[in-house]
Amino acid sequence: MGLGRYIRRVALLARVPRLGRFGRLDEPWPDDWPVVGPDDGAAYPALADDFRLWHEQLERRFRRLDHQAQLLQNQFWRQHLALIVGGLVATGLGAAQAATGGGLRWLAVAQAVLAGLLAGLTVVVRSRRAQHGYLDARLKAERVKSEFFLFLGRVGAYGDEARRVPALLAQVDDIEAAEGGR
Repeated sequence: MGLGRYIRRVALLARVPRLGRFGRLDEPWPDDWPVVGPDDGAAYPALADDFRLWHEQLERRFRRLDHQAQLLQNQFWRQHLALIVGGLVATGLGAAQAATGGGLRWLAVAQAVLAGLLAGLTVVVRSRRAQHGYLDARLKAERVKSEFFLFLGRVGAYGDEARRVPALLAQVDDIEAAEGGR
C-alpha cells in the first residue's frame, strides 16, 4: 500500500484534499463505483434493457455531475485547509514573538503579511462558493440516480411502458438544467 493510501485510511486524515489532477469529468476515475455493474444485465434479464439504457445514455451524465461534485468538494477542503494551516502558522509567529519578549520586527512583519494574506484568502473562499457548487452538483447527481431507480421500479410516470424512456430522459434533462439543484 502506498503512503498516500495509508494516510487516507487514518481517520483524522481521511478528508485530506488531493493536490493532483483527478481526470476528465466525463471519463472513469479509479475510485468510481458502479451504480449498475456491467454484468448485472445477465443476473437480472428482466432489467437488462433498463441497465443498457443506464450504461449508454445516463451513466456518463451521472459521472460528469458526480465528478464535478468531487472536484468542488476537494476545492472546498483545500481552501479551508489553507486557512487552518495559515492561521496555525500566524498563531505560531505570534507566540514566538511573545516568547522572545517582542521587538523582532521581521517576525512582526511576517505575521502581519500572513494575516493579510489569510484575510484575502478568506474573501476569495467566500466568493467562490465551492461548498454551494459542491452541494448543487452532488444533489443533481443523486437525483439522476434516484430517477433511474424509480424508472427501474416503474414508479409514477415510469409505469407507462410506452412513455418510460422519454419521461426519464426528459427528467434527467430537467435535473441537469436546474438552477441551484432544484
